[in-house]
Order: sequence, then C-alpha cells, then structure tokens
Amino acid sequence: MNIDLEGETVYSDGTVVGKHKGYMHYTIGKRRGFTVNGAHDPHFVLSINPKENQVVVGKREELEAHKFNIKNINLFKDLDASNITVKVRYRTQAIPCNVRLDENKERGEVELSKPVFGLAYGQVAVFYEDNRVIGSGVIY
Repeated sequence: MNIDLEGETVYSDGTVVGKHKGYMHYTIGKRRGFTVNGAHDPHFVLSINPKENQVVVGKREELEAHKFNIKNINLFKDLDASNITVKVRYRTQAIPCNVRLDENKERGEVELSKPVFGLAYGQVAVFYEDNRVIGSGVIY
C-alpha cells in the first residue's frame, strides 16, 4: 500500500469534496494541505481512513469532544478525588473532569467540564490532582 498517493477528501457522510496529497501528511485537527471544493469556512481533518485513502474533514465544531474513553491505565493514586484535571496535549490548560473506571481499572470514560478539540486515538491523557500527576491512559 502506497501511503503517499493522492486521495479523496470527504465529509463524514462520505460525500467527496476534494483531494489530499497522501493521508500520511495529515493529523487530526490539521487545517491545511487539502482541498474542499466550494467551502468558504475553514475545514479541519476529523479522521483518516487509510483503507480507502480518504481524509475526512469538517468544521471546527465537529472536532469538539466532551468525553472520551481510555485504556492502558497507569495510576499512582485513585481517581476518586473531586479536583481531578486532565491534559490531552502538552502545553494546554488542564480541564476539570470526572473519570469512571471499570471494576478492573483497565478501561474508563472521562467526562470533561468543557470540550477539547481534535482528540486522536493513541494520544495519552494525563490526570492531575493539585498539579501533581496521578495517572494516565491512552485515548481510544
């Protein structure tokens, strides 16, 4: 499979709206390097479909996430405190959150007090209590 082949830029519903220069050049949230025919508003990469060589694009609001799932959880302290925050990117503000883990503490759901933009599978969520790291998990 050649990952540097030109392919289709599509909306979430599958409508073809333009072209991209090879899906390997894009990450979730990227705003440039692809065409969206007839668009006047900025568009962002929402997801990548390597099997179909498609880059799925949409408006900024579509990148909003109010909750996400985690796995491969690593805890230094229980996540039962009420003042837990999470960061999903380096150099971003920590966001207050609620975390619900399964009984084995292997997977969980994180509910955010305000949305974040451009979450991608495989990113690491880092949990804090009073600016001290208390755990992490991989977003899936």
